[in-house]
Amino acid sequence: MDSFFPLQRAGLQAVFAQEWRQLVYSPGTYVLQAGFLVTLAICIFIMAGFYESDFASLDLLWTFLPWATLVLVPAFTMRAFSSESGDQEHELIATMPLSIGEIVVGKWLAGCALLTITLAFTVPFALTVAYLGSPDWGAIAAGYLGAALLLAASYAIGLFASALTRERTSAYMVAIGLLLVVTLLGMEQAARFAGAAPGLMEGISQLSPKLNLNRLSTGRIELAAVFNFIVVAGLALWGTVQALAARRAGPNKLVVLCGYALEGVLALVIAVAMTVGISSVDASSDITQQRQYTLHPATIAAARAANAGTTIDLYWSEHEASVPVRIRDHAHHIERLFKTLARQSNGRLSIKTHDAAPDTEAEWSALAHGVKRISMSSGDAFLLGAVLRQGDRRRTFDYFDVDRSGILEYDVALALTKLSQTRNPKVGLLSPLLMPSNITEPRDGLSFLADLKSSADVAIIPFFADSLPDDLDVLIVLGGAALKPSMLYAIDQHAMRGKGLIVCLDPHTRFNPSSDAVVPAVTGRGETIADVLDHYGVRFETMVAGDALLAATIAGEDQQRTTYPFWLRVKREQVSPVNPATANLNELLFAEPGFLTLAPGSGAVSLVSTSNQSGVLAPSTFKGSSPAAVSAQFGSDGRVRTLAAFIPGPLTSAYPARENWPASHIVKRDGAAVFVVADVDWLFDALALDGAGTSAARPLNDNHTFLANMVDLAGRDGRLLGIRSRGGADRRFARVDQILTQARTRTQTGEADATAKIAKIEGLIAEVLKTANVQRVAELPAEIREQIEKLNLGLIPVRRQLRDIRLGMREQVEALGRTLTVINLAAGPILTGAFALLMFSNRRRSSCAQKAT
Repeated sequence: MDSFFPLQRAGLQAVFAQEWRQLVYSPGTYVLQAGFLVTLAICIFIMAGFYESDFASLDLLWTFLPWATLVLVPAFTMRAFSSESGDQEHELIATMPLSIGEIVVGKWLAGCALLTITLAFTVPFALTVAYLGSPDWGAIAAGYLGAALLLAASYAIGLFASALTRERTSAYMVAIGLLLVVTLLGMEQAARFAGAAPGLMEGISQLSPKLNLNRLSTGRIELAAVFNFIVVAGLALWGTVQALAARRAGPNKLVVLCGYALEGVLALVIAVAMTVGISSVDASSDITQQRQYTLHPATIAAARAANAGTTIDLYWSEHEASVPVRIRDHAHHIERLFKTLARQSNGRLSIKTHDAAPDTEAEWSALAHGVKRISMSSGDAFLLGAVLRQGDRRRTFDYFDVDRSGILEYDVALALTKLSQTRNPKVGLLSPLLMPSNITEPRDGLSFLADLKSSADVAIIPFFADSLPDDLDVLIVLGGAALKPSMLYAIDQHAMRGKGLIVCLDPHTRFNPSSDAVVPAVTGRGETIADVLDHYGVRFETMVAGDALLAATIAGEDQQRTTYPFWLRVKREQVSPVNPATANLNELLFAEPGFLTLAPGSGAVSLVSTSNQSGVLAPSTFKGSSPAAVSAQFGSDGRVRTLAAFIPGPLTSAYPARENWPASHIVKRDGAAVFVVADVDWLFDALALDGAGTSAARPLNDNHTFLANMVDLAGRDGRLLGIRSRGGADRRFARVDQILTQARTRTQTGEADATAKIAKIEGLIAEVLKTANVQRVAELPAEIREQIEKLNLGLIPVRRQLRDIRLGMREQVEALGRTLTVINLAAGPILTGAFALLMFSNRRRSSCAQKAT
């Protein structure tokens, strides 16, 4: 350490100034900068297809930055300590009254300054993301911090490589090799080489700049991640000083080198130990937009409301060497979450972590309690689950899937809440889509049932039953056509008793077309569930509602993205901010819904609504028609329509008192909890889950959260509402959707005319075939075939017109994508050129000033 110190400010400034001049007055610097920035832009916009990703974040920048750094940094550092002929800068500096530490740190600071400026030249990409959508600026800021630290650590490693060698080519290759190794340490593939020392491998992998960049770019600034960057940079700078000191060694050079090597190994071991120690310290700052990594007050309340003596046993195969780094990091996050909850619980919770190694009692116990063994591609397996106990009650997490980490906090809070409850709410489901056997046999496409079963006792009531169980807390009616009069009366009295009622009706059920045979319309005679709701003050309208401003983007017949105004992507602005069921929702998706009319004075309130650009079509329009054909017929009438409503009461029974009603008949209820949604499709997995049907399915929006919120409120349990929708802000490209919507509005008339002409001619041909009772045109008489051929030939210009209209709708979107790609490709060289011009202009002014004096 003697060669490292002292570090005098004057010495550092002198070396910094000299190195800075060497860097910024070299034309090669600007070539490298421009190449680095152009390479990143090519990777992001051309190779990875950022514009097609429809996700406003800088994740792709953080993905490619470590790999581009492998080439950029060694090119800057390879000449730092070169001893090649004609390059005597190092010897010249060595003759000055400076310590080796001052020389190394001064050069490092100058390089870090240049790399930070280079990183700042990627800001046009951040501005592009902001132009297209609504990124999380907290996560972006944390990502830039991590990127700056990664570049600083990489530059220190590059200096170390330069100090180990004496000529530039070797320095460049060694630096690339070292940077490649530390980068690969943060990847999952590195775990399989851990051998018999998985603990050491895990500690070393924590030093990977790439892994720590991934941590910081989430928006959670962890002390451990920042510390790891400092350790890597410090080790590399210390090694650089030692390597340079070894160059000055005399006859005992071999002995000196061996001593430095031993010191290096010891320093690495100490660094790994410090890294492992600091990783157990849960010190971080959550700067995400929605405080995604900060425990919600409801979670803390659930921990403090737990019964005393509640235990958490975390089973984790910590010493299984082949477990990917990403999952290891996730396991540590889970452990920190449980420990934080234990600290916040006022002594009610305790946690114990078990190393579930193969063929151990910990593994046997975990498997006995339902924790799953997860197989890996390497052939090995691991466990990552937990068992929560309170007395004889138990709740098991069979596996903490890393792809569902965004809802981990809610899952844990729910488990704690249900563990402390003495009775689960009982929820009844009444629907033609479900059979009683679906309690044990999952219904494809309706996985919300499994989520519901995790938090309540669920009963599926036969659709043609006459009555309801008396002990139901909440009743969900999903598509209520053709209910028996006795069941309608039972539903009414269920609501009159103050029990929760959730009704979803649909004029056009896309994901179960057979349900459209009978639509529960208002008859005025008390014959349908719609009549009951109409009596409560909410009328279900059987027309299908669309909205030009809320149109969702779908894949058209040509697989190109297009907007469909009858699939409504409802944003925060269209949901009630005051009702607990919707206050924390970010986005909902409805497919060809109906709408609701609220009677004045009924007390019913709108929860979800369209914008003032909505319009309606008859359900028959959608049968057998493509989305493009239906879209062409859409027209806005300027009305705002309600898609979901809440009836808090008072309620009067839809069945006035009569002599033949039982004595228990209730006529009026002051307080109620009745929810109505004018759609059924919104609960199907296709509209609610990303990766539906797989074990890693994740929420696509807040559809299932909305249902869970309504069940909680209807069952009088709203404690967990605030946790469900955290981190669910919309990150899609709103700008692209806006352009598509505007284009459709401009071309709607022409598209409708062309579509109508095509439909008319195709209808005539179909009618001819039907009248002639044949299947193919070739079976018709020659004269009729000629007439049909003329009709088909007449369709060609109409189809061409329709194609041109649709291509024109896409052209502006594609033109925007090309423009943004070109701008980002050109931004790097332009900014680099401006920086070079500024530096050389400053040099010229300084030179002129010196001559004048």
